[in-house]
Amino acid sequence: MRAWEIGPRGGIENLRLVEREDPVAGPGEILVRVIGAGLNYRDLMILRGHYGNNLPEDRIPLTDGVGIIEALGDGVEGFAVGDRIVAANFVDWDPETGFGYHIFGRDIGVTMDGWLAEKIVLPAKAAIKVPDTVDDATAATLAVVACTVWHAMVAFGGAGPGKLVLAQGTGGVSIFALQLAKALGAQFAITSSSDEKLAKARELGADYTANYRERADWAAALLEATGGRGADVVVDTIGFGDFAQTLEATGLEGRIGTLGALSGSPQDNADFAQGPILGKNITIKGITSGHRGVFEQALAVIADKGVKTLVDRQFAFDDAAAAYRHLESGGHMGKVMVRVEERRKTPRE
Repeated sequence: MRAWEIGPRGGIENLRLVEREDPVAGPGEILVRVIGAGLNYRDLMILRGHYGNNLPEDRIPLTDGVGIIEALGDGVEGFAVGDRIVAANFVDWDPETGFGYHIFGRDIGVTMDGWLAEKIVLPAKAAIKVPDTVDDATAATLAVVACTVWHAMVAFGGAGPGKLVLAQGTGGVSIFALQLAKALGAQFAITSSSDEKLAKARELGADYTANYRERADWAAALLEATGGRGADVVVDTIGFGDFAQTLEATGLEGRIGTLGALSGSPQDNADFAQGPILGKNITIKGITSGHRGVFEQALAVIADKGVKTLVDRQFAFDDAAAAYRHLESGGHMGKVMVRVEERRKTPRE
């Protein structure tokens, strides 16, 4: 099979396309023919050497993907050859036993090989069948955003009818949060530096928008637009570098799920005072993706409500490096995808 490897870390230029022996499914594993894979910001960080320690040069990247099962390892039950599947990236995160440092030992596309290859072997316990109503492009770009956004916005935040949700920027996480929030009946506020992107966000259902390039005090702009109402739930993608404004935009007893650091890095010192947190009785939680059960809940809503991930652009497998560069440029809205192959009909179809 052909596969992309991260190479010596330092940047996109070190990605390399190689030929490998086809992988074989061992006990408890499935062999999957890859249809497509999606990119996330952390995939850029991996290539730059800013995410994951001591990763081998031959690591196959990408956490998001969808494919068709080609073979089952010994002991695998509940799946069949021909099933279309996705997978939760933290394969050892058991919903019953809960979160622990052990989950980072097998993280698809980081501490184990990912989806940017013609075939991938996965633990069957991480796999989830994709409903027929969910298209390939949506499924291929779903794992990270579905787990992360559902965890932050629904499991922790309790988003639903009557709630106002805020997310910053128009990348994959924020746009998916917008789409999912509207499917759940919530209101949504979003920021961007582009009026064109904000117009598209309104087409997708955003109720309130603010251009932070025109209004550096974007939190005040949103509060003006909402008549002073702060967000009940925040899917925080910008991190502590601008957290004072995030707190300003949050309402009484609001919940902030912080999961990104687009304003700097996760190591940035906080720019905010304790007062607003106490004064508004705000709850803040760090969000690290989510387990298989979280993914299943999000996927069920996506299938039921007909949500289709906004894919900014698809690239051919041979042009994977160009897909990374497009993501790096910041000009995208929503997700960036690599199409590994056109979906072929299987004997079961």
